[in-house]
Amino acid sequence: TEQNWFGAVGREHRAAREGAVVFDQTSFAKFTLKGPDAEAALGWIAANDVAKPVGALIYTQMLNDKGGIECDLTAARVAEDEYYIVTGTGFATHDLDWIARNIPGGMNVQLIDVTSGTAVLSLMGPDARDILSQITRADLSNEAFPFGTSQVIGIAGCPVRALRITYVGELGWELHIPIEYAATVYAALMQTGGVRNAGYRAIETRRLEKGFRAWGSDIGPDHTPDEAGLG
Repeated sequence: TEQNWFGAVGREHRAAREGAVVFDQTSFAKFTLKGPDAEAALGWIAANDVAKPVGALIYTQMLNDKGGIECDLTAARVAEDEYYIVTGTGFATHDLDWIARNIPGGMNVQLIDVTSGTAVLSLMGPDARDILSQITRADLSNEAFPFGTSQVIGIAGCPVRALRITYVGELGWELHIPIEYAATVYAALMQTGGVRNAGYRAIETRRLEKGFRAWGSDIGPDHTPDEAGLG
């Protein structure tokens, strides 16, 4: 039998495919890894290459001794000596502990949980660029702001770290906002008139449709990236 939310999620799903939606993903866990040895430490823990230029986004797994996936997350290189790490809502304690325990001894690097200080509004859909360009002066063209990169942009006088990445398979940006500015940025987005609110069930239907993996349900410590199709 259909749940009572079935129709609503369908409308949100369609809006994200055909127009633009905003997901409140403030509950993401967010960490800062900072220090002279940040690249070396994260490079040891992460499966993918994190030695990327400032502004790059790295989607990566973190593996145990058997090659199983312990964490599945995104790291933004925000400075030569600093990464901003974003991971799933339910995995904050697990992932923070995994990173902290696996920083090689003697490395000069600090790991800080900054989850509570940052809100996240994800603007997703084919109209995302047109809508965001109405409320920022930043150049959002593909040449100036390619996929897999991050920049700090201004929206309604607020500093916003925009990550061009997607978990739902459409053009879009995760907007990471100091918590005190979140309501102002949300209001600016809604005043464009082209955005629909959408929720976590629509994220789930969208990522399933795209075949994106979720740690804890599709992948976990018993699966290697190759087995999961993430090689």
